Amino acid sequence: MRISHAHRFIFFARPKTGSSSVRQFLDPYTDLHPVKNFLERTPENPFYPHMRPIEVRDEFTRRGWDFAGYTKFVFARNPWARSVSLYRHIQQSEGDAGDFPDWVRGLANGGPGAGGDDSQRWRKYGAYSLENYVRDEEGRPLVDHVLRLEDLDAQLVPFLARLGLEGLEERVIPHSNDRARGESYTTYYDDATRNRVTELYREEVARFGYAFGL
Repeated sequence: MRISHAHRFIFFARPKTGSSSVRQFLDPYTDLHPVKNFLERTPENPFYPHMRPIEVRDEFTRRGWDFAGYTKFVFARNPWARSVSLYRHIQQSEGDAGDFPDWVRGLANGGPGAGGDDSQRWRKYGAYSLENYVRDEEGRPLVDHVLRLEDLDAQLVPFLARLGLEGLEERVIPHSNDRARGESYTTYYDDATRNRVTELYREEVARFGYAFGL
């Protein structure tokens, strides 16, 4: 997550949607950085990297800040690719994801998400559908814009230029945690796991025209 009071924007770092790259790109325009992780929150800085919009809204309200007056944006990503990226991350960092088919069967697109301790919000929220990540208690979206990670290079700079950010043309968008690295995500799937991911993320598949293998 990145917050700029000067430019009046909030970027929500939905896990496994290229958020590391976007956060690095936004750093020069940011005047409120989150703490390193959920466990390092303090009363002075309760903001952490993958904080959901509803949590940020509540914190803004407690501080008397105008949440509605900020431009709020987030990224979507092909859910079959995003699920494999999350699985790989859990295996590399925690080593307890198990076999991919069993892991997919245990996923929830809300609530516990991909499991782990509640403090592991990157893991929990990493499995959330876009709708469950960005909506409030009444099911209303708390973000103004959703961009596609697949269009990052084409969309990010023009979008930020409309927010009044300067010097964008001279900068290069970093590609940390390169999503193209390694074997294709399609090799992880069989019919059952592919269909389960389709069901879990049906709304964003339809909304953004995602398809398996693309």
